[in-house]
Amino acid sequence: MSIKEMLPKWDNQTANYNLQEHNWPDFWLNIAKEKFPYIDSLEKIHDVCTPDQIVELGSYLQKATGGEEFINRIDSYYNSIVPNLIDQEEYMIQRFFTVRIVIPNQAKAGRLLQFHKDEWTGNGLGILTLWTPITKCYGSNSMQILSCEDSDFITDECVQNKWSFDKIQSESLSKSFPVELEPGQAHLFQQHHIHGNVNNTTDISRWSMDGRILPKGGKYHRKLPGGYFRFIGEKPDNRPIDSNKDYISYAGWNNSWSGGIPLPMQRGIINDYCKNNKIKINDYQFENEFLDWYPALEQFITGYNVDAIVLCSIYSLPENISSRKKILQTAVDNNVELHFANELCTVRDQKDINHIEKILEYKI
Repeated sequence: MSIKEMLPKWDNQTANYNLQEHNWPDFWLNIAKEKFPYIDSLEKIHDVCTPDQIVELGSYLQKATGGEEFINRIDSYYNSIVPNLIDQEEYMIQRFFTVRIVIPNQAKAGRLLQFHKDEWTGNGLGILTLWTPITKCYGSNSMQILSCEDSDFITDECVQNKWSFDKIQSESLSKSFPVELEPGQAHLFQQHHIHGNVNNTTDISRWSMDGRILPKGGKYHRKLPGGYFRFIGEKPDNRPIDSNKDYISYAGWNNSWSGGIPLPMQRGIINDYCKNNKIKINDYQFENEFLDWYPALEQFITGYNVDAIVLCSIYSLPENISSRKKILQTAVDNNVELHFANELCTVRDQKDINHIEKILEYKI
């Protein structure tokens, strides 16, 4: 993305929000106390928790972002900010957020975030980032970020001259500045901006929350709609999964998305989903390569005497729209559940088909 393509409202800008209505410090302190009841201050967590405990807490906080209470809160929060910052009504939101804790002298504990831009970590340039500090951020405890112009310069020089890791870090540091905000403020930037951390030499721990949106039609690269992103208002598919049904798994390589994913990787995602839902697979099936009309999948649905099929992703389905809709409708008509491991959803009725098709409207 060139400088001219940057959205002014997301080019290192500040968004203010109602802290009383969206009280993230209180919310995350209460979640943290669930794990370690003796925590009484976010800023002073390093005084009562070891670095290892903070890593453990981070995993606990991350898991909480998939809960209904957080989903309701974050949807309300984003709906109070985002509509005024994009020129369209439809967008998706990051499914699982990251809560970061930067303790004093975090470099000693090996917790220093290198300078990077999110384009380098698989994010498409159509994605927009809303970075929400939960505690006061200033100086060395805050995110250090570069201007769009400096990010452009470093990107070009880095690639052309094959810079070393240390060169990328030192050049980025020389052009960076800290994001300085109070609770009740958030920072808006794009995947083009280089950012990272320096060693926190303040006496407080900084907490922050990363979240991204995908406007409809935006480039997402590796961060897929439906998997990485969900709709505002979308809740986890918590319908009971009957582990006593007859399940098979299905893998294939017959579209542009699945063609480059080796069988062990597809089955790795499938196996994790099955383990988490106590599903036992009766058989591991696959589609013969190059058969992009999916005859095997159709046969597994109509004539294989199974109750459910677990696929790696909704992107494993036929790219041809009519073929895809036929597969989905055939599954519903034959009362065969289709489980999609990457998107954590199932197709059991027409409403589920509509949900899949709505997600795939974002596919570009």
